[in-house]
Amino acid sequence: MLVRADPLADIERLLDQEAVVEVSPQTEAQIVAFCGDCHAVPLPGGFPRDRWHEAVRIGFEFYARSGRTDLTPPPVGQTIAYYRARAPERFVFPQPAEATTPLPTRFVTEHVRWDSAEVDQPSISHLRWGRLRPDQPPVLLASDMRDGAIMALDLQPGNIQTRLLARLNHPARMELCDLDGDGIMDLVVADLGSFYATDHDRGRVVWLRGTEAGDSYEPVVLADGLGRVADVRPVDVTGNGKLDLIVSVFGHYRTGGILLLRNVSSPGELPRFEVQPLDDRSGTIHTPPFDFTGDGRIDFAAVVSQAFECVDLFVNQGDGRFHLHGVWAGPDLTFGCSGLELVDLNQNGKMDLLLTNGDSFDNLYANPSHGIQWFENLGDLQFAYHRLTDLPGAYRALAGDFDLDGDLDIIATAWLPRQVLPVELRESTLTSIIFLEQTSPGQFVRHTLETGSPWYAAMEVGDFDGDGDLDFAVGWNASLDGLESAGVPHVTVWWNQAITND
Repeated sequence: MLVRADPLADIERLLDQEAVVEVSPQTEAQIVAFCGDCHAVPLPGGFPRDRWHEAVRIGFEFYARSGRTDLTPPPVGQTIAYYRARAPERFVFPQPAEATTPLPTRFVTEHVRWDSAEVDQPSISHLRWGRLRPDQPPVLLASDMRDGAIMALDLQPGNIQTRLLARLNHPARMELCDLDGDGIMDLVVADLGSFYATDHDRGRVVWLRGTEAGDSYEPVVLADGLGRVADVRPVDVTGNGKLDLIVSVFGHYRTGGILLLRNVSSPGELPRFEVQPLDDRSGTIHTPPFDFTGDGRIDFAAVVSQAFECVDLFVNQGDGRFHLHGVWAGPDLTFGCSGLELVDLNQNGKMDLLLTNGDSFDNLYANPSHGIQWFENLGDLQFAYHRLTDLPGAYRALAGDFDLDGDLDIIATAWLPRQVLPVELRESTLTSIIFLEQTSPGQFVRHTLETGSPWYAAMEVGDFDGDGDLDFAVGWNASLDGLESAGVPHVTVWWNQAITND
């Protein structure tokens, strides 16, 4: 009887052996070819020296599980030696300078918590401020990626009311739109299909169709059988007056991509979609739409993480065709892209890109490269890169004139697992929320608003109380840390005191 070798057992056996210190040029070339076959070659500086044993193990196991046999793996021990010899002994995290002037406004916080269906720890994945009905005040929408709840929060200071709109599987993001053109606001939702990251086909795009009564929503599945769906954006891509959907399928390792759901319905029909693949890379997080070329056709930007860590533009060529225009690629696979927002940060009439990178959930290891970037739009699809600040676990960054001085500031939040390494970082007081005050065009100073609770995967900005200044809200996502449920809110509202009614 033929007994097949277990490649994972072979890897574990080799990893237990003493690593060979010397690496020949031939072996180095083999390491580079093997480790860079399907993505950029990992840089030795991506982890400190004592982490490379684990990092190499993960890489070799991934190849073994892939089923591929077309590559010649280098010796495991020498691969470890190659990376350890070139890696820093330990990470040094920069300590950004704080502003020497006072915070130009003041905030008062208010916590919001509601009863969850199955779990106590909140897992808020997205917040969206908008109107569910044109004749009613706006509400803050919140989605919980673990218990599936989609909530509406009536933000009256001191008397915030909550109500359940729908419950799906694992919603990641939602957008308001009138998908069927009946004058009633709907929601389209990206449903991950699983709480933890894994390759599967349970991801969905769900339409929560608004009813005339305005107090209930009919769930309609528009696309299923997908990988983990992280984002969906309703926009008329084809210019025929009907809303199409740009869908980001984050997937995991073997699944993922970007899809266009083309609205092919006839007049009088309910929306009907055909799926058109646009990109097959895993790891797409956000795909915000905008006409970057000024030709009247809607393009979109994309941030792609996992093995790619890049920002791209998809330029609309008409008839559902797009040209991929690369904007920028991160320096290493550990860069950890986490989000992308569109904002004209310097208010010169050109739409810029605001990128956060701070995702450490793949390897539970934070990186000194984590932080916030501004891609300044120079025109003709060219962008200038500006590093704004360092922030371990940077996950969301939104801009607005919070201090009412006429320019745009930035609020940014961090989301880090409690067990994050290295130990030196975990034992420090981690920054949770920062305020970047724009003091002159393109120049920012940093004010730390909160430390010690970096569990904010979601944030939204708006004049929640209608007093003329911008407030913001953060959503807690603490279930991966096993935090005690008592006292942990779902949402915290930061009421801006730039204008008061006192």
